[in-house]
Amino acid sequence: MPGRTNGLASLLSCVAAVLLVLAGSAAYVSGTVLDADDFADRATAALEDDAVRKELASVVTDELVLRADPDLVGARPIIEGALAELIGGSAFQSVHRAAIRDVYRAFIDRDQDSVTLTLADIGTLVRGAVQALAPQVAEKIPPDADARVKDIELPPAVTTALRVAHDLRALALALTILALVLAGAALWIAPNRRLVVMRFGIALAVTAALAVIALNFTRGVVLAQISETPVRDAAAGVWRAFLGDLGRGLLIAAGCGAVVAAAASSLLRPLDATPPLRRAWEIVKATPSRGWLRALRALALVGLGALVVLFPEGALEIAAVAVGLAIAYAGVAEILRMTIAGDPAARAAESRQARRSLVAGGVAVAIIAVAAGAFTVGGGFDSGFRTLDDPGCNGSREICDRRIDRIAIPAAHNSMSAVTNPGWLFGQQDAGIAEQLEDGIRGFLIDAHYGEPTKSGKIKTDLSGQGASERKKFEQTLGSEAFAAALRIRDRIVNSPVTGERQVYFCHGFCELGALPIDQVFGQFRDFLAANPREVLVIDIEDYVDPKDIAAAAERTGLVDYIYKGDLDEHMPTVQEMIDSGGRILLMAEHDAGDVPYYHQAYDGLVEETPYSFKEVSELTDPDELEASCQPNRGREGSPFFLMNHWIDTSPAPKPSNAARVNTRSALTARIAECEQVRGRRPGLIAVDFYRQGDLFDVVRELNRRPAPAAR
Repeated sequence: MPGRTNGLASLLSCVAAVLLVLAGSAAYVSGTVLDADDFADRATAALEDDAVRKELASVVTDELVLRADPDLVGARPIIEGALAELIGGSAFQSVHRAAIRDVYRAFIDRDQDSVTLTLADIGTLVRGAVQALAPQVAEKIPPDADARVKDIELPPAVTTALRVAHDLRALALALTILALVLAGAALWIAPNRRLVVMRFGIALAVTAALAVIALNFTRGVVLAQISETPVRDAAAGVWRAFLGDLGRGLLIAAGCGAVVAAAASSLLRPLDATPPLRRAWEIVKATPSRGWLRALRALALVGLGALVVLFPEGALEIAAVAVGLAIAYAGVAEILRMTIAGDPAARAAESRQARRSLVAGGVAVAIIAVAAGAFTVGGGFDSGFRTLDDPGCNGSREICDRRIDRIAIPAAHNSMSAVTNPGWLFGQQDAGIAEQLEDGIRGFLIDAHYGEPTKSGKIKTDLSGQGASERKKFEQTLGSEAFAAALRIRDRIVNSPVTGERQVYFCHGFCELGALPIDQVFGQFRDFLAANPREVLVIDIEDYVDPKDIAAAAERTGLVDYIYKGDLDEHMPTVQEMIDSGGRILLMAEHDAGDVPYYHQAYDGLVEETPYSFKEVSELTDPDELEASCQPNRGREGSPFFLMNHWIDTSPAPKPSNAARVNTRSALTARIAECEQVRGRRPGLIAVDFYRQGDLFDVVRELNRRPAPAAR
């Protein structure tokens, strides 16, 4: 009978622990997240996160600045930097707080399922931030302009849950009262109160740990739905602002439960923490006799001191949690001194039963803690590349049996140079390489240079050694005086010490304006091809680096497994043959492929092209000027691939407005037809700037529906 009573009491205590965790979570949500003012305050506090500020600056730049003048996209990093500083100020935060309150009231008070977060009358603030950068653009921004930040559409289940939670604020109080009643009843009826208290502690620790895992799991699921890295980072910052305290509170609850369980499991009496703490302090302050132990102790103390100095808030938080747990332990110990059974035999039986429960509970808590830590450190879910619904080869059934040089391939000129790359000045593409792959770009014209990482985070172009030819090219293009001025500008941009060895980067001329590590880009190509086994790419590297370094990066990243290794002189493969071989990248070098067998010299019998230095839109759209635009440039006549360079050069700042005019269906098809007439063959690689402007993909699809051009 006592065993059954103990079992019932233990069950009641476990239920009480679960209800306490639920009550605490409900109290946090209803009292903080679902109150209009607190909701707005936390959303505004999220602006302290760098990623949140940067994303808001990006949105405001799009909504107000680039809408006023789209050609400022090349200077986007400068504008966004100015706006990020603005967002950190009190004037912007006041506007932001009002906007958040409007969203909250729309969801809860007006029962709407879809609203728009609008920063009302923000034009005056943005005008001030842009004035020094582009006065003429600042004048185009109306003082009372609004910035639409986000159209918010939550699933019906989520909006219903928010409103129910908002209306059930009394739930937390009811759960707390019920938990206390159950805990009191468990102690009242239990023959063995220490055992019941111990099981209550285990249940509290396990439940709180499970809640932390559930919170991290939900965070991972939510962030995995966001494909764009800047937006995902900003969402993570908002999550921390709203739910970071809840996670910390649950961890503290788990620690308290562990203290209760440990104290209740002592064999004869609650453990006195003072002696072990005193002994630990004696060990810490004692100087070891052995030299290596003294050195190790000194290094440990220096490291600990450095951590406290570098992360004072974290150190204070840990200290506060430790003190709180110690106080909680002392309170529990005092209570248990009054409830311990006096019979030694009863204590011995209790000890055996407690030991089994404690071991089981300890194992459960340890497994949960390890799982939660691994999940959190691992970053939750990683979306990666999605698998495309490819009906054939590169999205077309018609081209599978055609030679790779006899199909139309949409290509991005200077594909690494994207306006969405963080900090990239004067970008030439609408989106980064990962997005280009997903959108359908299959040809990549990309520049490789040597650079050195610096403390500022910028990459400094290395013009020595292998870069000597690059230096000569720049001097010839710019002139010696202009080149010297460019170097002075470069040094001002990167006035920071070098922190690492020279590496290969993809950048355009000066890596200070923007650079991508070769391993990162090659990794993106690899991951995309791994997820999409029927896609084929052509990569043309304008190389200013040793070909062995390109090969080393391909080996290091595993991209080499996806590079076509057949002999192109003997046989130009069909698209399907490349797919069947596993080598779905044709890799070319513009200058020097060296003796790397799968790296091919582009303009030495493989590619011929059109000119590429067009300064006016009319050169690519005026029928009277199209013939000149199709004249031979680099490469031998009759080479398998025919590259049509199709962009307007307005260096240093490319203009998307030009791309919008020359990338139209009419402009592209007219020039393709003219080049086919002038050169006696149809262009295959069609390279553009700002590939999302115009109709590049539609034109390529139409070309691939036509009969294949005759092989040469």
